[in-house]
Amino acid sequence: MAASERVRFVEGGAGRLRVSEGGEGGVPVVLVHGLASELETWRPVLDRLRGSRRVIAYDQRGHGQSEAAGEYGIAALADDLGRVVEQLGGPQFWLVGHSFSGTVLSDFAAKHPEKVAGLVYVEAVGDVSRSAPEMKEYFREHDAGMTPERLQAAYGEMLGPKARPATRSAVLASVARMDLKAFATLRGEMGEFDGLSAARKYRGPRFAIEADGEDNPFRASHLPGTKRMAIPGVSHWLMLDDPEATARALEEVLR
Repeated sequence: MAASERVRFVEGGAGRLRVSEGGEGGVPVVLVHGLASELETWRPVLDRLRGSRRVIAYDQRGHGQSEAAGEYGIAALADDLGRVVEQLGGPQFWLVGHSFSGTVLSDFAAKHPEKVAGLVYVEAVGDVSRSAPEMKEYFREHDAGMTPERLQAAYGEMLGPKARPATRSAVLASVARMDLKAFATLRGEMGEFDGLSAARKYRGPRFAIEADGEDNPFRASHLPGTKRMAIPGVSHWLMLDDPEATARALEEVLR
């Protein structure tokens, strides 16, 4: 943890949220982690970005050291994001979201476009709502009755061959710390979230930083008006596999 970092807990919509803040200068940047992750996933990039700007990261409800909640949903997580950014005090901020949290960014920006200086989707979801019904049903069946052991196995498979050993260890550790009740609910909502309609309500800058390789139509880079940047040789958790390249890409966008 950097000496300039300030860690505190703020009240979210359903419990306390752990927030990390540090750095000075520029338009503030808020980093939002993905499903079954936590703010520490951003750590290698966080410390690099804070050399030139103010950066905030936090644990979403039911993740990391934030409190579990009775309710989970994309709208609820977007409301928590709003409560975190209320602490910033500035008129606008950049939002950077990983994986599932592409939906949280899109939902928040659609509701509060005047507060968002720009969006950066990092290996993030754009719109899954138009996927085949058979695909959605498969995931509903797969996620029903999820256990810690099955979730570890699922993420172990998602990590794939490109993930570094340290990345694999960090990701599986964060998976073990999440509130298991959140997983099926949030992934189910992800499948129904109309990201394309949400994207049309926010007309500001939109970027996608993604792992180079096989593409799929559900990535955020397919949202209208999104400029794509690719990083080679990394897994879905590119900020852990190659923090230097990820930080450079973010800095380029933020400039």
